[in-house]
Amino acid sequence: MPRLTRRFLAACAFSGIVASAGALAEGHPTIRAMSGAKPVSELPAGKSALLVIDFQNEYFTGRMPIPDGAEALAKTRELIKFADSHKMPVYHVQHVAPAGSAVFAIDGESVKFHPDMLPRAKDSVVQKTSVSVFASTDLDQRLKSAGIKTLIISGLMTHACVAGAARDAAPLGYNVIVASDASATRDITRVNGDKIDKDALHKAALAEVEDTFGDVLTTAQIVKLPVR
Repeated sequence: MPRLTRRFLAACAFSGIVASAGALAEGHPTIRAMSGAKPVSELPAGKSALLVIDFQNEYFTGRMPIPDGAEALAKTRELIKFADSHKMPVYHVQHVAPAGSAVFAIDGESVKFHPDMLPRAKDSVVQKTSVSVFASTDLDQRLKSAGIKTLIISGLMTHACVAGAARDAAPLGYNVIVASDASATRDITRVNGDKIDKDALHKAALAEVEDTFGDVLTTAQIVKLPVR
């Protein structure tokens, strides 16, 4: 075989190896996808609920303002309207801390719900003292008593209480859907001085949820799901 031909074939083989390696590098399916989980295509009627987490003054006029909080609140209002149209129960979660605490103090104004997200008489209110609502409340018992199987989750902050609820809900047997644009978070500066951008933190938290715990959809995608 001529030397030029051998070099050409070797180059082609090497290119194929590189291409294959590149294809593998680009393919990073979620754990749920590898396990055979299918994207949510409908919501079970009478067995779905909306969980609205921590739309409180602390994140708007308090010490932890969230730049995208107003947008997340507006999208959550759309989800509440959707829930109402299908008679889905709405659970409002409120984080509370002891009097005099730095944030969410029970005796302060920042602990109160945002004026545009006040629970209605027909809504349920759950007060928590932990990041995940399931860790410090009887929410699981209440949901199971109501026959709830699927949870739509929105709220603040994406990387903390929203992701925490998703992480705990999945092993408790719930189908989890996090509303990506009805959730938001803030920039964080670590003790070592590193600053984590709110958008990067938001995306990372949603990726974590989708990898292991449930579906991540926009509000528009959620309200288009058939309920049956």
